[in-house]
Amino acid sequence: MGDLALGKLYEYDYSNSFLKYYDSYGADYFLKNASATFAADDLTLGNFEGTLTDSNNKTGKTFNIKAPKEYASILTAGHVDVVGTGNNHIIDYGEQGSKDTWDALTEYGIPYAHNDKTVLYETSKGIKVGIVASNVLNPANNHFLLDGVKSLREQGAQIVIAMPHWGIERQYLANKNQTDLAHQLVDAGCDLVLGSHPHVLQTMEVYKGKMIAYSQGNFCFGANRNPKDKETMIYQQTFTFVDGVLQSGVNVHVIPYTLSSNLSTNDYCPKEAEGDQKTKIIDHLNSYSEGYSDFKLDNDGNFQM
Repeated sequence: MGDLALGKLYEYDYSNSFLKYYDSYGADYFLKNASATFAADDLTLGNFEGTLTDSNNKTGKTFNIKAPKEYASILTAGHVDVVGTGNNHIIDYGEQGSKDTWDALTEYGIPYAHNDKTVLYETSKGIKVGIVASNVLNPANNHFLLDGVKSLREQGAQIVIAMPHWGIERQYLANKNQTDLAHQLVDAGCDLVLGSHPHVLQTMEVYKGKMIAYSQGNFCFGANRNPKDKETMIYQQTFTFVDGVLQSGVNVHVIPYTLSSNLSTNDYCPKEAEGDQKTKIIDHLNSYSEGYSDFKLDNDGNFQM
């Protein structure tokens, strides 16, 4: 899934905030509509956008996101297995905020990928999946992803997933900086690229038989009380192994979602889209992806090649 901002902006008061919903409904509330899907798969990934800290020493940024460390229980309740913290909000409360966040994730049993800290996750079926994540809004960080792909291969990863934080906010089409790096990652041995930062769904592309989802949008997002664009998705991909060897081909299923179950506001509870809303999200993804490759979802959100 896309961005998980499990807290509130510094300037928000308590009223109608993510924190009030947590106090009212508990950790199980936020991902309740998706938790069965996440529990049934082999690996659930998300971009963790924000901090888990008691620090009030916010950095001089426009938007600062935080929540208490116990909010990591939202991830465990929702069956999220691994997160990336390679984004521009892990530093919202300085070094202390970053450390507190990583300590909280570790305490709650959630592995995290960040820059040169990669994750090698073994599924219940014995498949080793490597994950690398970095904020490449600064291109100087590109090497973390490229080196991470190589390192994970050397560690025995059978699938490698890169999670770049990139692009331009609220832009629906991937730009040249994104496509250039995505193609470099695939050329370096990456099997799947799952991007974040634009806060909306973006282009999807097949490049040399590998999938690139340039932005998965927001998923459960406490840092905006009422985003104008509430379209999001659960991106699913099935990888097939025969005698331990990854087979060629792409098998993708997209489940259209809205980031709120109430489209007039944000109730911080993503809900599967149905009917015309589902069709609209699929149509939008296909429209954003035109001209990049032969990627096109059918009416049920499936793509195979």
